[in-house]
Amino acid sequence: MPEISLNPEQRVYVISCDEGTSCFGFDNARDHTNQIAELLHRPDLALGPDDHGILAGYEKYGIAVHAWSRSPLASRTYFDPGTDPKAAAVLERCRRGGKQVRLILGDTGTGQAWLDEYDVVGHIGRSTGLLKVPLLVEPGEDGGPAILTACVLAVVEWHTGRYLYRHPALQLPALSIAPSTEPGYAWDVLRDTNVIARFRDIAQAGGYVAFMRGATVEPRVFR
Repeated sequence: MPEISLNPEQRVYVISCDEGTSCFGFDNARDHTNQIAELLHRPDLALGPDDHGILAGYEKYGIAVHAWSRSPLASRTYFDPGTDPKAAAVLERCRRGGKQVRLILGDTGTGQAWLDEYDVVGHIGRSTGLLKVPLLVEPGEDGGPAILTACVLAVVEWHTGRYLYRHPALQLPALSIAPSTEPGYAWDVLRDTNVIARFRDIAQAGGYVAFMRGATVEPRVFR
C-alpha cells in the first residue's frame, strides 16, 4: 500500500511506494471526488470544505473512485472536471473512430496555448484501471500520456487540418522569426519579445511557427 503524506506548501498529497513518489493536488482530489459524487448521484461521497487538504480528503477520494469502478458508469471514458462537454464528445468520437488528431492544449480561461510540440499528435486511446481516462497515443506507440482534457483548446483532424473542436477562447499565438545572436543558431522564434525556440535553418523555424499556429506540419520538420 502506498504511504500518503501532506505537503501543505505545495498543496499536494505525496504518494510514496516502492516504484517511487508522485503528487496529487488537494484541489484535484476535491474536484474529482465531487464530480464522481455528482455523476453517481451520491452526495454522501462528496468532499466537504473540512476535508480539503487533509489525509481524510484523500481517503474520500479513494472511496469515490472505487464507488465509480463498481457503478454502471465504470465502462465510460472518464474526463477531468471542468472538461467542455463538446470537447469530451469529440475526443470520444475520435477514440471510437481511430482518427489521428492534433491537440492544442492551454489555458481555457485566457485561450493562450502552451505551445506543446510533444504528445499532441496521434490517436486517442484509453487507459485501463478504475478511471478509464483518454490517452494521446503517438504513431507507432502502444500507449501514451493522459490528456489534460480540461485544458483542450482545439482538436484538429490531422490529415485535413479541419478543426473538429475549437474552444471559443482559443487565440492562436502571434509568433515572429528574427535573426539569432545565439552561437550555433541562425533564427529565433519569438512570442512577443520572448525567445521561445531557436533553429539553425529558416525552414525549421517556419515549420515550427506553422505548427504552433495550428497547421498540421509534421513535427520532424523542425525537430
